[in-house]
Amino acid sequence: MKSQGKNDINFNKETFILKSSDTIASKYLKIKEISNGTYAKIYIVQRKTDFKLYCCKEILKSKVADLYNFRNEINILSKVDHPNIIRIYEIFEDSRYISIIMEYCTGGDLFQKINELAEKDKSFSEKEAVKIFKQLMSAVSYCHNQGICHRDLKPDNIIFLNKEPDSPIKIVDFGLSKIFGEIKPIMKGNKIEKNIMSLRVGTAYYMAPEVIQGNYDNKCDIWSCGVILYILLCGYPPFDGDNENDIIKAITKKKYSFPEEEWKSVSDDAKDLIKHMLCDPDKRFNAQNVLNHPWIEKNAPNANNTLAKFNVQSLKDFGNFYKLTKYVLGFIASRVNDEEIEKLKKIFEELDVNKSGTLNIKEIKNGIDKMKQEKNLTEEEKDDIIKHIDTNKSEKIEYNEFLAACLEQKIYLREENLLNAFIRLDYDGSGKISKKEIKQALNDEVSKELLEKIIQEFDLNSDGEIDYREFIEGMNKAYKKEENKDEKVTNKKK
Repeated sequence: MKSQGKNDINFNKETFILKSSDTIASKYLKIKEISNGTYAKIYIVQRKTDFKLYCCKEILKSKVADLYNFRNEINILSKVDHPNIIRIYEIFEDSRYISIIMEYCTGGDLFQKINELAEKDKSFSEKEAVKIFKQLMSAVSYCHNQGICHRDLKPDNIIFLNKEPDSPIKIVDFGLSKIFGEIKPIMKGNKIEKNIMSLRVGTAYYMAPEVIQGNYDNKCDIWSCGVILYILLCGYPPFDGDNENDIIKAITKKKYSFPEEEWKSVSDDAKDLIKHMLCDPDKRFNAQNVLNHPWIEKNAPNANNTLAKFNVQSLKDFGNFYKLTKYVLGFIASRVNDEEIEKLKKIFEELDVNKSGTLNIKEIKNGIDKMKQEKNLTEEEKDDIIKHIDTNKSEKIEYNEFLAACLEQKIYLREENLLNAFIRLDYDGSGKISKKEIKQALNDEVSKELLEKIIQEFDLNSDGEIDYREFIEGMNKAYKKEENKDEKVTNKKK
C-alpha cells in the first residue's frame, strides 16, 4: 500500500467531538456534583461502556436568557488543540440542558494551591513558578496565534491534571473568550486601527486597565498573566482593595511595588518580566516576548534529549494508511490519557521552537534531521511525511495531528480504544460500519473506488459492512503490513 494522494484525509480535532441530541443519562452516570454556579453545574460522570471518569459541565437552558457565552465556550474549545488547554469529548443538547463532557482533572486549581501555601506563609519558589507559568504562557501564545483572547485568566481557571508535584496544567472556562480575529478593523482617516474589544469582562483582580476603560485587544491576557505571576512569587495580588471599586481604582493607577520582606529573595529577572507585563499596552510584551524572556529561558526545565529516543518511522507509516485507519488513529489520539503521551508531549514542545503551540514545516524538518535514523531522508521524503501528517492542509502540524502520527501501537491497538472508535463510527448502533457511515465520518471526502478498497481491507466475509471483529483484525493487519514492509527493506539492505 503506497503513500499517495488517495490516502489523504482532511480532519481536525473538532471532527472527533461527538454531538448528540440525547440526554446525558443515555451514556453517562452522574457520580458527584463538584460545583454549582449561577449558570452551570459541574459533575464527575462515569461512562457506561468502560466506566471511565469524566468532567461534565451542564447548563439548564431555561435559567439563562442568552446562551451566547456557553455556546461560545463550546465553539472555542472544539477548535483549540493544545496540551495545556482542557480537552472536550462530547456535547449533549436536549430540550432542557446543554452538557459538555471534558477530561477529568484531579489536581485541583491553582487558586487552591496558592491558598494552601499562603496559610503556611509560603509562596511558590521561582523553579516551581516557572514550570506552571511557562505552560500557561504557551497556551496563551497558542490562543493568540489562533485569534482567541481568553479574557478571564485567573488562578481559578488553571487546573492541575493530577496531584503529582509536576502535574501539567490545563486552562479552563472559555465562556468569556473572544475570537478577536473576527472583529473588523476600525478606520480612522486613512489609518487602520488594530482589532479592539470594548466589553468589560473578567475578574477584578486580574483585569487590565484598558479593559476597565472599554478599549482593549488580546494583550489584556498578558496583563492577567502578569498578575498571576506576581501572586505565584509572593502569595498576594499587586493591586488590592477592600472592595471591587477599590481594586479597580488601584489597577487604573497602575502602581504596584515589590515589598522587601517577600521579594528580597526573588530574582531581578522575575521582577523585570513582571514589569514588562504590568505596564501600558504599547510597552507590554506579547506572549512570544514573555516566553523568550531570560527568566523563563534560565529557569524552565530543559528537554532531556527526547528527540533522540523517537523513531521517525512512525511518521512515515502514518502516511501509508488508508483514510479510515487514519481517522481511527486521530480519534484515539484525541482521547488518550496525558500520562500515556508524556514523552510525545515533550517531543512536541521540543520541536516547537517558536513556541506557537503548532509545528511549522521548518520545525518538523529540523526535528526529523535530529532524530537518530539509519539514513538521512531526502527533502522529497520529508515533504511527503509532512504532507500526510498535515491532515487539514494548514501547512502546520496541530497537536492532535502529531499525536495521531506518533502514538505507539500498544496504545492504538488496545481493545478499549478500538471499541470506542468502533462505537464512534457505528452511527446507527447496528453493530456494523456501513459504507454510508464511513462516508459520514470522512465528511464524504472519499471516492466510490477508494470506499470499495477501504471496505475490502476490513470486510472479511464480503457482506459489504465491517463488524467489530473485522474492525479489530483490520486495524491489526494495517500495522502488520507496515512492519512487514519495514522488515523487507531492512533485509534488502543486508
